[in-house]
Amino acid sequence: MNITYIIFAYLIGSIPTAYIYFKIKNKKDIRNYGSGNSGTLNIFRSYSFNAATIVLLIDLIKSSCIAIIGKNIDISDSVFYFATIMAVIGHNFPFYLKFKGGKGVAVASGITLITIPIPAISAGITIAILTLILKSPLWGIFIGALVLNALNIIINQSIIMFLWCGSISLIILFTHLSRRRKELIPAIKAINLKKIGDIE
Repeated sequence: MNITYIIFAYLIGSIPTAYIYFKIKNKKDIRNYGSGNSGTLNIFRSYSFNAATIVLLIDLIKSSCIAIIGKNIDISDSVFYFATIMAVIGHNFPFYLKFKGGKGVAVASGITLITIPIPAISAGITIAILTLILKSPLWGIFIGALVLNALNIIINQSIIMFLWCGSISLIILFTHLSRRRKELIPAIKAINLKKIGDIE
C-alpha cells in the first residue's frame, strides 16, 4: 500500500493540466509560449484569465484528492508526507513531458488545504493580495510560503510537519529560481528587487 500510494501520488501530480488544456484548445504546446512553463501562471499570461482559472481549479482538485485519499487509507504519517511531496515533484517534473512541468504552487495549495487548512488559506490570501499590490507573483509566492511555514510551526508544533512543509516550499522556490537563473543572477547581484519580482 505504501509504495502504491507514493507512485499514485507522483503519477496524479504529474498530470500536466495546463499542457493538456492548451493542447486541446489550440493544438499547440504551452511550453513554447511565455515562460515556457506548463502551469497556471503561464496559461494566464500567454492565454487568458478564464483558462488559468480552469487549470488552477483542476490542479487544486487533483492535489486535494491525493491528500484526501492518503488521509483515508492505511498508511503512516511519514508515507503520507513523502507521497505528497512526490506529488509536487511530479507536477514540477512530470515524466509525461520529459520532466518539464509547472512550478508546484497549485498542487501544493491543494495538498496543504486538506492537511493544514488555516496556514494554507492564510498563505493563499497573502499570495493573492501581494501579487495584486506588487504585480509580482514571485514575491507573493515567496512571502506566502513564509506565512505558510510560520503558521504551520505555531499551530502544529510538529517536527515532521515542519520538515514536510519546508520541503514543499523549497521545491517550489528551487523550481522557480532554477528555470530563470540567467535572468535572476544579475538581478540579485544588482539587488534589483523589482526585476527579481518580475521573473516568473
